[in-house]
Amino acid sequence: MLTESTLMTRNTVLVIGSVAIDRNVCAGRTFRKIGGVATYAGLTYRLHGLPTRIACNVAPADVAILAPLRKAGIQVQSGRTLNTTRFVNRIDGTRRTQEMPSIASPIRPRLFDAALRQAGVIHLGPLHPGDIAPEVFSRLNRADVPVALDIQGLVRRCDRTRIVPAVSDHLAAALQAADIVKSDRHELDLVLAAYGAGVDAVMKRFDITEWVATSASKGGCIHVCGGRRLSYKPVPVDDPADPTGAGDVFFAAYTVARLHLRRTPAVAGRHAARLSSEHVAGRYIPAEILGLAPMSTVIEPAAPRR
Repeated sequence: MLTESTLMTRNTVLVIGSVAIDRNVCAGRTFRKIGGVATYAGLTYRLHGLPTRIACNVAPADVAILAPLRKAGIQVQSGRTLNTTRFVNRIDGTRRTQEMPSIASPIRPRLFDAALRQAGVIHLGPLHPGDIAPEVFSRLNRADVPVALDIQGLVRRCDRTRIVPAVSDHLAAALQAADIVKSDRHELDLVLAAYGAGVDAVMKRFDITEWVATSASKGGCIHVCGGRRLSYKPVPVDDPADPTGAGDVFFAAYTVARLHLRRTPAVAGRHAARLSSEHVAGRYIPAEILGLAPMSTVIEPAAPRR
C-alpha cells in the first residue's frame, strides 16, 4: 500500500505500454496520430518536467513514430514485434467505438528491468489484455516504488477487430501490483460486477490506496482507502478538438500531483481535470508532436445513407 514513506524518492517515471498508431474520426474529420497510454501519459510527465522513460513494442517499419517522443526528451526502449498496435477511434459526442486492426507483441520484463533502478514511479498503460505480459505484473508486485495502473486494456477484448467490454484474466495480477488505479465509470462497474463486491472491498482485497473513476464531462470520483470518496468537477470545454487521450493526460497529471508534488487527492483531481480539459481543447500536448503526416487533418467522407 502507498504510504508517505513510499512516495517518489526518484524523479524518473517509467511508463509501460504500447505506443500506437491511431486513426481518430471525430466530427467528420480524421486525425492520424501517435497514440496509446504510453504516448499521452509519457508526454504529460515530460510537460511536468519529469525525466520519463517508455517501454513499448513498435514494429521496425514504424519506428519513425517514436522520433517525436524522443525529441520531446523521452527515453524510449522499443522491443521486438512484427506489428505495431493500431486503433481506429470513432467519436460521436460522448460515445466512442473502437477497432484494433493490429497488435504488437507483449511487453516483457527484460525490456525495462534496467530502467527499474532509476524509476520513482511506474505507470502501467496496457491497451489490450495481451499488451503487457502477465509476468510483468508479478515482477512489479515486488517493486519498491509506487505503481499507477490504468485498467482500460484489461477490461476489454478484441472481437475480430472490434473492441468490446470484458474483464481479463490478468486483471487480478495487475491490481495486486498497483497502488493507484484509474478507470472510467463503466470500467469500474465491470470490475465490481466481476468480483461481486463494492469498490471499497475490491480496494481492500488488492491493497489499493486510491481508485480514480473518471466520467468525462461529468467529472468523476476519487475513492480513497478507508472509505472516503472525493468528487471533482469537470472543467468545461467551449470548443473541443480531439478528446482521445484525455483520460491518459488526467491520470498522469493526477499521479504527478499526488506522488511528486505531494498534493492531496482533492487538489490532484482538480489539477488533472484542468489539464485534461486543456488537452481536449487542443491546448496541452502540441499538435506537431502527435500528428502523423500526411493525414493529420483529412476530411472524412460522409457515410452513405441506408
